[in-house]
Amino acid sequence: MDCLKKSDLACAELAAASIPSQSPYTKLLAGNIAAAKGDSDTTFRLLLPLQVNADLSPPAIASLHTSLAQAYEAQGDPLRALDQRMRAQAHLTDPTGLLANQSALWKLLSGLSRDELIEMRGESGNSFTQGWIDLALASQREAAREQAIADWLKLYPDHPAASIAATLPASAIPDAAAATTSNTLSGPIALILPLGVEAFYPASDAIERGFVAAQSAANDKNEVRMYATRADENEIAAIYQNALSEGARYVVGPVTDAEVGYLAGNDISIPTLALNQSEHVEKPANLYTFGLSVHDEASQLASMAQAQGMQNVLVIATASGLSRLMAEAFHNAWSAETGLTARLSDVADDTALAELRNTITAQPTDLIIIAADFEEARRIRPYLDIATPTFGFSHIYSGLPYDPANAVLSGIRFIETPWVLQPAAFTQYQPASKDLPPGEMQRWFALGADAYRILSAIAQNPTESSTINGLSGRIHLSATGEITRKLAVARFGVDGVTVETLP
Repeated sequence: MDCLKKSDLACAELAAASIPSQSPYTKLLAGNIAAAKGDSDTTFRLLLPLQVNADLSPPAIASLHTSLAQAYEAQGDPLRALDQRMRAQAHLTDPTGLLANQSALWKLLSGLSRDELIEMRGESGNSFTQGWIDLALASQREAAREQAIADWLKLYPDHPAASIAATLPASAIPDAAAATTSNTLSGPIALILPLGVEAFYPASDAIERGFVAAQSAANDKNEVRMYATRADENEIAAIYQNALSEGARYVVGPVTDAEVGYLAGNDISIPTLALNQSEHVEKPANLYTFGLSVHDEASQLASMAQAQGMQNVLVIATASGLSRLMAEAFHNAWSAETGLTARLSDVADDTALAELRNTITAQPTDLIIIAADFEEARRIRPYLDIATPTFGFSHIYSGLPYDPANAVLSGIRFIETPWVLQPAAFTQYQPASKDLPPGEMQRWFALGADAYRILSAIAQNPTESSTINGLSGRIHLSATGEITRKLAVARFGVDGVTVETLP
């Protein structure tokens, strides 16, 4: 199978020859090789009988259905190909395989005409298959497309294609969207990132990749000029002015709080989207701020808790600066949302951690908020009452949907960027992000991609509100220039991470 993934058929045939001839895996690999060669007849002859073999491993079953789907596509039978893709999805366990299969499935449907989809719909008796077909039909509506997709989401709220449906109003017709976006920006764009600081380089690289990927998706040919900073507020003025003197019409960046704070205290002459939400209450005209803000996450968690009738909330924080920031952000959001005060439990050392259970039982606790990253959360969780509802920030998720180490977190709900949870919904961005590590770097990539789309929205309608179904969340740009973000909600389970709702 590794050979086949690399399209090395000679290697695959040599490996298959080493398996005992009586093994069902011999026929399986021979069928997979036949599918890779485009030999549909051999694929059907070898693989169709194996569909009833219950002894094959899940990855093997997934490969069987994937090869059959390829054969049916080659035979011009999209309905059976769709059915096989759906069967493969049920047995895939690795994120890469899930992504590839879902992308192939949507590509299959997106390439069919409306008449072909309607004919398939009449022949299908499976509700999940019908859901996929209905979504493809909704995406092809010439008028009222957003309403058609909204109606689909109401009809199929738990369908696996819901993650794709949530992005379609903004991307159902990529070429048209790209043409509109490219016309909104005219002139060079300065991208100011802390590339001169080793600790910030990975995030800066991810932001740049996301920004350029979004620009490419929009077919925007405007020049992007890179300006590296050392995260020094004493240097940002000169770097910013240098970008202006070299003809920049738009600026994206800087990133660090100190640099953004400096810009916020000065006049800004051109549209500038800083990638950090500064503490400054008032910002000058032309300065917008957008970032991976824990304040947005805290506000959403507080709203979720209030909607469920929670009153007695305990926030657990560690000694890390990020943990303290998350705890404070939730405390403030909860107070603003409900007028109530959340209790804080500091588990900076092992002694406090051992006393945590007594802390929880000493007072009524409706909800626990873990203000920690995934490593700290795994250490904390065994000391908690698993019967008490528990929420986490996005940092509680490593980005690996089937990580065995997350088993201890089972039952915890958390919020996360749609891109990290469902990258299959944003297929045009996958090539640019494939070499980035999961989790945090993918979030920075999403920030970069959304920064381009926000800048385009600002350039098009600087005094009007707009909403973007972005990679980092559902982004709202108010008429006064305030930018807020709503994330997806997911849950840890014994079988991995499940997406509950999309923004």
